[in-house]
Amino acid sequence: MNRASLHPMPSRPHAAPRRHRGVTLIELMVSLVIGLLLIGIASGIYLYSKRSYNAASETAQMEENGRFAIDVLTKYIQSAGFAMVDRTAPGAILPLEDKISGCAYGFVNASAPTALSDLACRTATPTGERPSASLFTRFETDAPLSGSGRQQGFGCTNAAAASKMLATGTQSYEVRSYFFVSRVNVQTPGGTQSMGQLGCVSDSTSSNAGVSGTVSLEVQPLVPGIEQLAIRYMAANGQFVALPTTPTEWSNVTALELCVLARSIQPAGNDTRRTYTDCYGSSITVAASESYRILRSTVALRNTAAL
Repeated sequence: MNRASLHPMPSRPHAAPRRHRGVTLIELMVSLVIGLLLIGIASGIYLYSKRSYNAASETAQMEENGRFAIDVLTKYIQSAGFAMVDRTAPGAILPLEDKISGCAYGFVNASAPTALSDLACRTATPTGERPSASLFTRFETDAPLSGSGRQQGFGCTNAAAASKMLATGTQSYEVRSYFFVSRVNVQTPGGTQSMGQLGCVSDSTSSNAGVSGTVSLEVQPLVPGIEQLAIRYMAANGQFVALPTTPTEWSNVTALELCVLARSIQPAGNDTRRTYTDCYGSSITVAASESYRILRSTVALRNTAAL
């Protein structure tokens, strides 16, 4: 027998098995609650930020629509009364007498006119509509000539100016534009909305020495979200006058004060106001998150003998 077999080496004790401990139910529930709280806080911050962004964007768009409406009207008011030089006369023709006019309650049927009678003045505001004025402007322009600085003018619908033969035999062109506010249904991401809209009509009816041809009218929507247009007329003495009714009274107008009431097309989430005042001083009660803005501008007539 060898010595190794007489004295066997002691065996090493086995290490105790390591226990793999899991998560208790209480710990799991606490983790879930904390996670849900964090998700809720993050979602709340996101939704608030989105509402704030949408509200700021909608307010900016509403004010931009109002400014654009003012700019369009200003362009045509400042052009009103411009007359081309009659080459057979010793000097320039005076500004056109019937360069501008307006209606206190809008036109009869400017949204779908088929005759000039549709552009006559209404005598009252239709039931259910907001009171709004309308405006007519007229000026003369050149015919387009290639390679020269003269360009034919266009009406508010981008229609070509009407051909006009003066009594002296001089060929001219005339731009006639009618501006009005109407009610329309507009498709928006939030659904169909009924709102006001600034629109215009161009009259391209030819006129030869005062003899009118076939009536040619075109309609063009311009700016959505315009609920109201109010106009005040200023005389040469700087005083506001009542709505002129005769050519002489219109010829004495030297400036117009415009008031445009713009409305938000989509709900502006952070606007909590419920009452506004329109261009005529009347109170407006609005739905939740609906906003209005008033924009004003005074525009001087450039082509008037009174100046």
